[in-house]
This record gives sequence, structure tokens and C-alpha cells, in this order.
Amino acid sequence: MAFLGRATLQSYIEELLVSTAAAELHSMVPAGELRPSAAQYDTYVRESLLQTGASVMLARVLDIQRDAHGFVLTLRTPGGVHRQVHADSVVLATGSAPRKPPADWQAAGAISYDLVHRELAQVGPHRWAGNSVVVVGAGNSAMQTASLMAPDARDITILAKRYVGMYPAESEDRFAWRAPSQLTYELVVKSSNECGRRPWRVPCVRHIVYDALELGDDAFSWTYQETSNLDVLGLHSMAGRCRHARGRQESDGTWVESRDRDSTVVVWATGSVPVYPPGELVSSLRRDPDGTVARDEHGRTDVPGLFVTGACAGHRAVNETVPARTRPTRVQLRQSGSEAAEERIKV
Repeated sequence: MAFLGRATLQSYIEELLVSTAAAELHSMVPAGELRPSAAQYDTYVRESLLQTGASVMLARVLDIQRDAHGFVLTLRTPGGVHRQVHADSVVLATGSAPRKPPADWQAAGAISYDLVHRELAQVGPHRWAGNSVVVVGAGNSAMQTASLMAPDARDITILAKRYVGMYPAESEDRFAWRAPSQLTYELVVKSSNECGRRPWRVPCVRHIVYDALELGDDAFSWTYQETSNLDVLGLHSMAGRCRHARGRQESDGTWVESRDRDSTVVVWATGSVPVYPPGELVSSLRRDPDGTVARDEHGRTDVPGLFVTGACAGHRAVNETVPARTRPTRVQLRQSGSEAAEERIKV
């Protein structure tokens, strides 16, 4: 989440709590705000972890192996020192990473949406200033990336495989488009009426549900059907809507549009992929169809003592995560009329 920096998260504070200390996150957010920034939330999560008494070590996990006593983790510290750590249990909470463009598109200069956030944090002109932008993706990442690039870009076309819709007006899925995706939604409708008019200078943004995207020697091109774009945004984005919507219609009714490679920035915003440490043990774990490690409802994998939780376990939000391990405490609770019972706590 670090690359998001000062960007405002789309989830409300109550959806993001990782402990019962709700006041701590509220205190980091300015009065009147309902959502924290990524940086504020990162600080809150770290402080919540430290308050549990956990110790934190910064290192890259190079390998995880199972032995007769538990697990052996091979680590490399930021200073390049290799060391080993022994553990009774291991919880993989290693998150996910933005999905990268296919190799041929990367070679042609396509970038992942996280690079947009990183460049915006730097002072100076951005690579998309004055250029056409094509954002590939259907979800919040695509919509919100488009709004970030809109002030400097010549025009923006969002190419999506499906129409997601705004929550809750168009979709009951709380992971559908949410504020700040609303800004892009409004820009599409607004710019369809204002593009090219003076003295207005509304960033031109379009949203197209496409069939195919092709990479040529000199240009990018995409095809789409009118019947796939009868939603609110599609009706405001069809070819002929404005001077940026240049396209031709084939005999079968398919529309074709293109952009010059030299003056177009292509951004991949097609979601994320789970991240796992390297090594034979983790690589051998059974996977679910979405690419995440197979686990039960408690996060247990096929290897005893090895658990997964969070984004690398397919959870879409913090409040979907589950306790990864249950262990007995040394505290004996005396119960009236019965013998002492051992309390079990979640860690």
C-alpha cells in the first residue's frame, strides 16, 4: 500500500479497523473526514501491531523449510546479511502486488498503475502530460488512476472487459466502484458534453467495454460493440462523441479505434496478484483457481503450522481476514463451581 501515499482510501474508517482501538485511527484522520489516506492507514496498522508486543524485523524471506521442530526461515536483511530464524508456526500475510502488463506491452512502454502513483509523488512533468492515455482495467484501480492522470493528459480512454458500476446505485457489491471513482464517473459524463467547448477545459475521459486490444508496430487499436456499451458511461463514450473519439465501423457493426504509440501512454490497472516468498515449500502448496494458496476457513494450508491470511489468501478487505492461529495461554481461568479452564486466544 505504500505506493498510494497520500491518496485517500475508498473504504470508511470502520471498515479498516484491525483492533478494537477505533479511536486511534480516527485521531489520525482530520476532523470531518470519513476515510484515511494510505499513509495514515499504514501508520495505524504498524502501531497496532507494535502495541500487541510483537517484535518487528525488516528482512526479505529467501526460503521457508519445514524440519522436525517446526520451520526454518532464511532471511536477508537490508544490509545484505543472511540469517536464519526458527519458528513453531508461520503465517504468510504477504499481500499482493499490482498486476504487470504482458511482456510485449511492457516492451512497448506500457506501465502498471502503481507507477502512476509513484510519479505523482515526484516533482516535475509526468510522462503522460499532453499525451493520450489508455487505461486498461475495469475496477476502482482503473477508474481512480484515470482521474489522477486526467488533469495533465490530452485525453483518456478506459478500456474495460465489463461494466462494474457504482456502489450502491448500480451494484450491491461493496467492492464495485466507490468514491473516489465517482470523480471519473462524473468526468465521463461531463466531458461528453463539454469536450472542445470554450472556455471550458474539462479533461476528456471515456469508458469503453472492449472486445480486443491489439499492439501494432505504430499504433494501439481496440474493437468494441455498441451493444456492449449501452450503460451510462458507454452511451457517453461511443465513437463520434467528441474530437478524441476517432473510430470507424466495420461491416459487422464492430467499432475500431486506434492511437499512435509515440503519443500514447498505456497503463495496466487490471488488479493485483498474490505475493509469496520463494522456495520449494511455498511453491509446492496447492493453489485455488484465483492463484492464491489453498486454505480452509481458518487460514490453514496443507502444511501443518503454515497459515495464510490477508490479500495473499484472497481476502478483499482487512475486515475479511480471519485469525490465523489459535494457541493456549499460560493463564488459568478459575470458573465458579468447576475446575480451572484454559483460555484460548487468537493471535
